Parts: sequence; structure tokens; C-alpha cells
Amino acid sequence: MRIITCTLIVLLLCGTVFAQQPPAKVVTAKVFAKDLSQTRPMVGVVDFDKIAGLSPEISGLIARQSIEEGVVVKKGAVLVQLNTDFLEKDIAIINQEILQLGITIQKTEKNLERLRTLRTENIATEKEYDDLDFNLKELFTQRESLKVKLAKKELELSKSTLRAPFGGLVLAKYKSQGEWISPGVAVCLLGAINDLVVRVAVDEKLVAFVKPGLELTINITPLSRKLTGKLANRIPVADPKSKTFEISIAIPYFSGVIQNMSARVEVPVSAKISLKMVRRDALVRFKGKEFVYTVKESKAKILPINIVATDGEYLGVDNPYIVPGMPYVVDGNERLRPDQAVTVVKTE
Repeated sequence: MRIITCTLIVLLLCGTVFAQQPPAKVVTAKVFAKDLSQTRPMVGVVDFDKIAGLSPEISGLIARQSIEEGVVVKKGAVLVQLNTDFLEKDIAIINQEILQLGITIQKTEKNLERLRTLRTENIATEKEYDDLDFNLKELFTQRESLKVKLAKKELELSKSTLRAPFGGLVLAKYKSQGEWISPGVAVCLLGAINDLVVRVAVDEKLVAFVKPGLELTINITPLSRKLTGKLANRIPVADPKSKTFEISIAIPYFSGVIQNMSARVEVPVSAKISLKMVRRDALVRFKGKEFVYTVKESKAKILPINIVATDGEYLGVDNPYIVPGMPYVVDGNERLRPDQAVTVVKTE
């Protein structure tokens, strides 16, 4: 009897405390209408639209390399530096040959000038003059050949440095310092970070609803990251068995993304219809179903919703009792209970 009496007292006290609690403070927003297509989540994969296997244009020994898998490199960054000892020696030798040839040319020009004077005095023959003149021309030709050879060696010297042709993520490294590499043999695999896409196979029946430039909502599933991408391309070839074609949606690069990582894309499956829009942060889930809270007569009223489309941070619903202009709770909803008294402190 004493235990029952104590329990009743506790319940009465709790009831009194609850009755004295002030109304919950909430922030609301207003429903608005927007023409959207109904969407269906489809599974795709993250990929790099531009991938290059980087290879040197000349053969050589890797003297230094700064390639690490999973690291982002800037356009123009030095990835590999080949050993240039022999090239630098060849260039020094050619420069010396050009210098020596220049001295010989100066000497020949002076001799030719003397011979020209002697010929006017009939001391030197015309044949002697012509032979020396042809010799001088031959020396000029030799010097030009050396200059071409020098330019080729200097070009090889510049090609001994392998740079990133674009900003990218190193997907694979095939060669290390101390190894010999040749043209056509890839040093690494580089994926362009400005060409990151999500590829999705779409039923051919949806071709009318997926057009380049369309913005789509994407969830990178393993990272729980939601973002918006723009449909960049659709491959004009359908798979003969599955009757699907591939679309690629351009997305911004972000740290942690992995090639072939799974992604869920909200793909339009209908023509545009008028839907009522509510924010994602208004969503309340209970027993696998979605609800939002509205405010009526200063009390929280819970309403089930049917989500048929997504648009960035907004959800498109088609319930007839959700109407444009209706207030709904976007902050404070996680603590509410149906018919709880509320005070709207702000309307966004």
C-alpha cells in the first residue's frame, strides 16, 4: 500500500512538471511548389572521364621521382626527372665544336679577303679564290648542322623532365627511382580531377528524361556524401541485352573519392509535374516511414509524406494535404511529439 501511494505521488509530480514545461521552440519554413520530374534512385560508379598513362618521350634512368598513389598533383608538377649526365656532356662537346668552327670561319674569312685583294692584282688565281670561297660555305654548313644537333640535344634535355599534363589524382605507380624507362612505357596512371564523373546505366525508356545539362542529386554511398552533379554526356549506344545506355554526370572532386566507388543517383523517370517542396532537414523517420511536422494552433501536427523527387536539399512530395504556404518545422523537429505545444521563434 505504501509503495502504491509513493508511485501515485511520483506520477502526479511528473505530470505537474510536464504541465509546467514551456512550449518547444522551433524554426519553420514554408512549403512551395516547383515543377519537377519524379526520380528513382539508381546505382552507378565514380570514375575519371580522362585517365592518362604518362610516359617519357626519351629513354633514361630515373634520377628522381615524386609519384605517390592517392596523391593529387598540380598541372605542370614534376613527376619524373631522368639522369642527364650524358646529355649535358654531349651539349658541352657540341658547344665546343661550334666555338672551334667559329674560329676557323673567322680565319677563312680573313684569308678569303686577302685572296680577293691578291686576285685583283693578278697574284692569285680565280681557282684559288673559288676553292677558298667554297671551303668557307662548307664551314658555314657544318656550323648550321652542329646548331641543329645542339637543338636536338637541348630538346632531349627538356624532355628528360616528365610533368603532369593536367591536375590529377595518381591512380597507380609503375616505376620507381633507379629504374630504366623508355617511350611508350607508362610511369604512372593519372586521373583528371576536373573530369570526375558518375557513370550510371539507365533504361532506354528514360532517354527522353535524361538530357545533357540536367542537374541530378547524387549520394556517394560509402562516404555518406550528398552533392549535385550535371549530366555531361550520354553514350549513344544501348546494350543489346539489358536495353540500357550509359550516362555520365560531372561532379566536383573531393578528398577521399575512389575510382569505381558506388554512388546512388536520383534519375528522372517522368515528365515534369508540380510538386510541393520541403527541406531535407524537416524529415522525421519513424518505423521506416517519413513524416514532417506542421504547426497548427500553436501545436505540432505530424503529417506523413510521400517523396517522389529530390532537388538538392529539397524533397518533392505529392500528398494533397501538403499545400504551398503551409509552415513546417525545420529546426527542433527531432524533439517534438504530436500535439506538443510549440513556439515559432523564426520562419525561414
